[in-house]
Amino acid sequence: MDETNIIIELKERLNKDINDIEAAISLGNIYYDLNDAPRSIIYYRHALDLDAALPNVQTDLGAMYWRNDDVGLAEQAFRNAIEHDPSFAQAHMNLGLLLRHARSNVDEARKAWQQLLSANPQHELAKKAQELLQETMSGDS
Repeated sequence: MDETNIIIELKERLNKDINDIEAAISLGNIYYDLNDAPRSIIYYRHALDLDAALPNVQTDLGAMYWRNDDVGLAEQAFRNAIEHDPSFAQAHMNLGLLLRHARSNVDEARKAWQQLLSANPQHELAKKAQELLQETMSGDS
């Protein structure tokens, strides 16, 4: 089944059952992959309206907000993901990258990466966090 048909099928599922969280997340993910931030945001927001405690969806929502140049909303989404799951490494990583690049706040970025290492030292992103901490040790952005 091609992407267009999958989108149609998922939308039909949501039209039949507005509480179909899997369909909402799947649509958000498809539009994420298509780099369509506004549409992905719609479906991720809907999924989070159904269940706010989904750190992976919060993190993807944050990435789409950032891609859409909504830095404040992106930061809030990453922080919400961390609040719901303090060990969710991708949210810490993304928050740190946003703070470094969009906010030019290297000190806060470093804190996010240090929190990743403290909360989830065995995660595959831990090595990247260590590299970023080393790279920013002098405060360079």
